[in-house]
Amino acid sequence: MFSASPNTQPSQPIYDSEDAHGTYDDQKIPCTKASPDSILQWPIFEGQFPLNYIIDGVFLAEMPEDMDMDASGNGEVSKGTQPRQAFHMRGVAINEDATTGLVQRFLDLVHIKNPILDPDTLWSYVRHVTEDGFQWDPPSCLVLLACALGSVSEEYGITPSLRTYQNSLEERKHDLNVGEKYFNLAQRRLGLLGKGILTPQCHFLAGVYLMYTQRPLSAWSEFDSASKSYHIYLQCRSRQPSHPCDDSPHGKRRRGLEQRLYWSCYKSECELRSQIELPNSSLADFQYPDLLPSPPELPVSHSDEDGEGFLRPHGSPAKMKALDSQKQHEQSWFYYLTEITLRRITNRVLNMLYSNDSHGLTEASIPIMVKAVNEIEQQLQQWHAGLPAPIQYTEGVMPDEELPCMVHGRVLEIKFCLFRPFLEYAIHQPQGLASQHLIGPYIEKAIWASLMILRCINTLHRHHGTWFGLRICTAASLALLGAVKCGKTDVPQGWQDDIRGVIEVFRYWEAESPGLSRALEVIEAIMDTIRARV
Repeated sequence: MFSASPNTQPSQPIYDSEDAHGTYDDQKIPCTKASPDSILQWPIFEGQFPLNYIIDGVFLAEMPEDMDMDASGNGEVSKGTQPRQAFHMRGVAINEDATTGLVQRFLDLVHIKNPILDPDTLWSYVRHVTEDGFQWDPPSCLVLLACALGSVSEEYGITPSLRTYQNSLEERKHDLNVGEKYFNLAQRRLGLLGKGILTPQCHFLAGVYLMYTQRPLSAWSEFDSASKSYHIYLQCRSRQPSHPCDDSPHGKRRRGLEQRLYWSCYKSECELRSQIELPNSSLADFQYPDLLPSPPELPVSHSDEDGEGFLRPHGSPAKMKALDSQKQHEQSWFYYLTEITLRRITNRVLNMLYSNDSHGLTEASIPIMVKAVNEIEQQLQQWHAGLPAPIQYTEGVMPDEELPCMVHGRVLEIKFCLFRPFLEYAIHQPQGLASQHLIGPYIEKAIWASLMILRCINTLHRHHGTWFGLRICTAASLALLGAVKCGKTDVPQGWQDDIRGVIEVFRYWEAESPGLSRALEVIEAIMDTIRARV
């Protein structure tokens, strides 16, 4: 975990590898055990909806057109399973003169979250494209994917008014259509890739693009292809004899790139497996030697008189640009290391509380689980206290910057998973149990985490994790509604406003996000049931 001071440079982070990362056993996680569909099967909801009702909508929405019919073959689909609206690319043309600007946008808004490329190498590919046009080669495929992501990505803080736009597709219609054009051109080149490192890089970025445009199953196929091709790459590299150039600056840069690609591929597959029943990653059994990627080399900065370690611009545009670039690079690196750390902690929580061998809490197991949960909670508190300044945040308050906001959301998700079993137990057991004094505080924390997720996870912002944010908000809504429905737990006043806010956001994404129409149907049906009992 981080134990760096706020002024620590990214080349000097200190982590506790045992506490922060666990062991390689944590790389295999139980599928879907903490998903919204698992909560919907709680007895409190009385089997109102069938097993996997919400996630089935994801499969039906991404179903090929020739399969899009009911059992009688009449082409009709049931409620909540309509395919997502298609992009309209007729008449959309790409402008090669826009390549430089779109690639820069990709580096500023997308690359900072998964730095699996060397920007200098990417720019060399861009120069070739601007001189010779897009070719049928891997470098052109990579540039096309960067342009696609640059088209659909958006700056944090620029959020739409829900009353201005009918839905997310309408708001970004032009940008999405342009992005899809670039992506389709890149797809035609994916089959022409060889066995070098460009192959997993391209497949990974294709997966990121598909997550930006809310197609999780298609994204899984690309992430899986990235992991498999990268696995082959690693096997080939391991059989190469060591070379003196491996210790050169170029060799070290390549090594860092390989590390980052490994962790990004593995992390992306873990995230999808936590929500959808999918096979384990081909990288899960690969005993990768590095628990964390090595920091990249940054330009040397000159400390000012205040000792802040940054170059003070004194009004010079060039110096201000250099300052902003270094700050962005530093924040990006801290964020990336934090994401890997939190992924490992999440995996530990899932394995501890949601494994296939776990049958829920019992009176006998509660003291053991309370101790284990308390230890992880204390680790999270210590980790939060040591966060470097670029990604610090105040718990329960929406950060103004994107990367701290994402870290905050990830921690809320961990805490929700950590405390939720106690809420589930309290909802379904009679009051007055001997363990009530032990689990009472954790029930309150589970309800608090549910409310904070609904209030603090910015699901109006389009990014790699938007679909996950909507799923997490669905899970938090269901847990909160279960607590209200049982009538045995104290839920703060105003919870109805939080649920109504989620419903409004869901309607904004409904036309684009698979499975969301079913999530809306479920939440509104349970709300109707609760109102009928009042």
